[in-house]
Amino acid sequence: MSILKNTRRYHILIGSFLVAASLWFSVTMGNFYRAQIEVPLAVVNMPRDVALARPLPATISVLVEASGWQLLFLNAGKPITFEIPGEALRRGVILTNRVLAEMMKMPAGIQAIRAYPDTLFVSVDRFTEKKVPLRATAISMSFKEGFGLVRTIDVQPDSVVLKGAESVLDGIDSWPLEARSYPDLAMPVAEEVPLLDSLRGVLRFSVDRATVYIPTEQLAEMLFEDIPIVIREKPEHGEVLLAQKSISILVRGGVNVLANLSQDDFRVQVDFEDLVADTSGSFIPTIILPAGLQLLKIEPAEVRYTLRR
Repeated sequence: MSILKNTRRYHILIGSFLVAASLWFSVTMGNFYRAQIEVPLAVVNMPRDVALARPLPATISVLVEASGWQLLFLNAGKPITFEIPGEALRRGVILTNRVLAEMMKMPAGIQAIRAYPDTLFVSVDRFTEKKVPLRATAISMSFKEGFGLVRTIDVQPDSVVLKGAESVLDGIDSWPLEARSYPDLAMPVAEEVPLLDSLRGVLRFSVDRATVYIPTEQLAEMLFEDIPIVIREKPEHGEVLLAQKSISILVRGGVNVLANLSQDDFRVQVDFEDLVADTSGSFIPTIILPAGLQLLKIEPAEVRYTLRR
């Protein structure tokens, strides 16, 4: 019996505490308070002939006053933004606190008191467009033993149209992709990589990502023999006697690439004028290889000749 009385007493105490706490919380939340919040900046109705030459801050800090309830549910409603009319950018300076009420869309009952910074300085210029190549300069890679690139990395699309301020675009000749790392490759890679957005809010792009192709294959070495030496621009009256009329070359490349090559895919040449200017009696020929191959060895390393005119 005493246990039941004690249990009821505890229930009454807990209930009384909860009622008191609820009343205190309700009264407290009904009071007005000030709080500092971060509000995103948004440019609306941007004129077609104007562009930002420097980025605006992503947010401004705003001191607001509202009841505790309103502050509690501030983030649950429609997002608050600080809207800058695009036409106002032409003037170059936005006096934040003087135009705080008209540029901020505040919920009923919430008052914006002050913004920080109190003044925004804006740099604008004539809007223009410029097409530049995309570069995968921040792509790093390594390969498993016996594997490597069979040709250069390919980026598609290979260019992008940049849209923004003329003064900004004047100094840009190419645009990079975001950094990526590919270790221990043994297979080709094809991956979409975003463009680096280092001038957020200042530039816009015709595409926001590109596909990077890394042509990876197993490597092998192959010897190609009896490749004829071509003497370029030899006059009719000139005569060159070569100790060897052809050479052999050892190259390294992807197994699939090498399997489809023959001697006809290589060119070995020397300019006649270079032989005229030479006094050593031998030359190292120029070797023109298919893309993706590495020249390892020439046999013979030098070709002896006799020049008759």
